[in-house]
Amino acid sequence: MAIMRQGILGGLKNKIGSVVGTSWKGIAVLKSLPLSVANPRTTPQVNQRTKFKGVVEFASRINSEIIKPLWDRFAQRKSGNNAFVSANIDNFNVAGSLDTPQFLKISEGKMTSTPIATAIADDSSNTTVLTWATALIDNFQATTDRAYAMVYDTSEDKIYTSTNLVARSAGTLTINMPVNIADNYECWLAFKRVDGTVVSGTGYLQATVQA
Repeated sequence: MAIMRQGILGGLKNKIGSVVGTSWKGIAVLKSLPLSVANPRTTPQVNQRTKFKGVVEFASRINSEIIKPLWDRFAQRKSGNNAFVSANIDNFNVAGSLDTPQFLKISEGKMTSTPIATAIADDSSNTTVLTWATALIDNFQATTDRAYAMVYDTSEDKIYTSTNLVARSAGTLTINMPVNIADNYECWLAFKRVDGTVVSGTGYLQATVQA
């Protein structure tokens, strides 16, 4: 029960509607109660939450190597991590797993994406080697752009990266990683200008696995 003394600006104890009267350091103050938030569990809402949880967990695993260098500087009114999540949530399924790797964006920018020409996961050398064409196809690209590559072993749920070590002009990079002939490897490639002012879209290819 609420008790009000000396008018609405005087002493107020307990609750009236969504307003609570209390005392802070001897001063009578009013506080509003937080709105009651429903927690509906319809199937579409549960599915969306599971997809969101999946992409957030995935993002946390590549935050330092991929998201910070390729997303943070270019995100508008949000963190790079949140920008990555927004851009990729629909690539995750209702089980929270990556469902459409061909559409995953490890980078999104003005620079045209560079397709991966070949991706070979070699069981004998435990490497995955990516190659790409080095010809420049827009004014944002430069031979000195640095490559950012990511390989996801979906069979083992493990992610491997190679970042900022190889120039576009090299046309190839190698990621040292365990390779199992029975596993599946999804590969992505992006580039960043040396001064950090422009990034590319994302190239994708599923790796060919060889013994």
